[in-house]
Amino acid sequence: MAYLALYRVWRPGRFDEVVGQEQTVTALRNAVKTGQLSHAYLFSGPRGTGKTSIAKILAKAVNCENVVEGEPCNQCSTCRDINNSNFMDVIEIDAASNRGIDEIRDLRARVRILPAQGKKKVYIIDEVHMLTTEAFNALLKTLEEPPDSVIFILATTEAQKIPATILSRCQNYNFRRLTLAEISQRLQQVADSNDIDLEEAARDLIARRANGGMRDALSLLDQVHSYKGHKITGQDVMSVLGLVDENFMARLINAVLTHEIAEVVGLLNQALVEGKEALQIVREASLYIRDLMFYRLLGEDVLMSYVSETGKKYLKQQKDLVSPSDLMKALKVLMGAGEKLKFSEGQKFLLEMSFMEITALFAPHEEAKKAPPERKAAAAPEPKERKDALEGTWNKILAGVKEVKIPTHALLCQGKLLGARGDSLYIGFKKGYKFHKERLEENPNREIVEGVVKEIFGKNLDIQFIFLDDNQYNDIIVKRAIEYFGEDIVEIKD
Repeated sequence: MAYLALYRVWRPGRFDEVVGQEQTVTALRNAVKTGQLSHAYLFSGPRGTGKTSIAKILAKAVNCENVVEGEPCNQCSTCRDINNSNFMDVIEIDAASNRGIDEIRDLRARVRILPAQGKKKVYIIDEVHMLTTEAFNALLKTLEEPPDSVIFILATTEAQKIPATILSRCQNYNFRRLTLAEISQRLQQVADSNDIDLEEAARDLIARRANGGMRDALSLLDQVHSYKGHKITGQDVMSVLGLVDENFMARLINAVLTHEIAEVVGLLNQALVEGKEALQIVREASLYIRDLMFYRLLGEDVLMSYVSETGKKYLKQQKDLVSPSDLMKALKVLMGAGEKLKFSEGQKFLLEMSFMEITALFAPHEEAKKAPPERKAAAAPEPKERKDALEGTWNKILAGVKEVKIPTHALLCQGKLLGARGDSLYIGFKKGYKFHKERLEENPNREIVEGVVKEIFGKNLDIQFIFLDDNQYNDIIVKRAIEYFGEDIVEIKD
């Protein structure tokens, strides 16, 4: 007998074998039991969460010769034929490759033919969102007045692409991602049934990488089992799947946060020499930073995507080194790098530059923390010197903006540079210049100012336009500006 992949062997054959999706399973089983079946269903949700499997179970249940309490028997000739894909009245259509109007017109013609073997003719249309607009319109005609002997089950991973006219004619069921506990339990069950010694660390690692999809989890287990045999450790999973060790990633991110450039480059080279893919390194780093950000915000209650329970000790050490906003910026850089790496030949160069960019994000914060308070106070300029420095910088900004666009300069010159704090630059306006402030906050003008500021400061700064003399409008931010820059810099007049 030909080898079957684990996800096919363990595909549920009855409603009570489905993992998760309790509400959907209960509703469909009751519909079969009471005979209150709809003519059309829409199953939507992430891949590998059971949409097609439940569609086939429903197809068996409505045609089964010995259905009991809404469950197919899986013993009669009808159930066996459906399981073997030999049943004439259960028709599966892949909309990705049969997406045109001609295919749907052919379907409409065949719909009128009575079932040949069973009680109901069931059409399962997978990836239905791939149909063309014309094909959807043709399908709509059939859904409006379907024969009593036909049931449509539409499945999709992108429900937002389904026309509202189709949605309104279907019973809609949303499939959720499975929890780590649900996936881990099924993985252990599969491992026990196949005499696989699956280490807990390996099981949990596969469950996390499956991203809520049972099919992906079983496929990953199948892949590792094919290579490593009947004893699988956590290290085996990382080796086979090309994953980056959690401890290694903690060291890499720690070097990024502490601005240890030499160590960052050395660790990246080590990973590449060991055969890790640049894209995989970026993905793993993104997941780690995501976990660090949410751990920083939510504490112990956060659901981790990458870091294990034992790995939380690294997050505890790192969470106070960074702000959530900087972590968000780092995530954006890495996600952008991930997209570029898919189509780039200079993998190593792009990987190194991406990590240099996120390392630079954290450098000012670290330097500020490491600088002794006495030295910082001693180096601080006097109020008059600060004013002169601000005035010189402000003139540079105004001149740079004027070169780009004179109308934007006319708006900006009515303001006053207050100073910079971290990654924010504050520009104040009196209340009478509300029009100027609001126009500058619009994207075209803001982008011009931000571009000039970047050239002057050598980095991106968030421009904050604030009112100087309207306490009700922006009292908090003005107070913060005074606190940061001193009353001699921020003048509030009645």
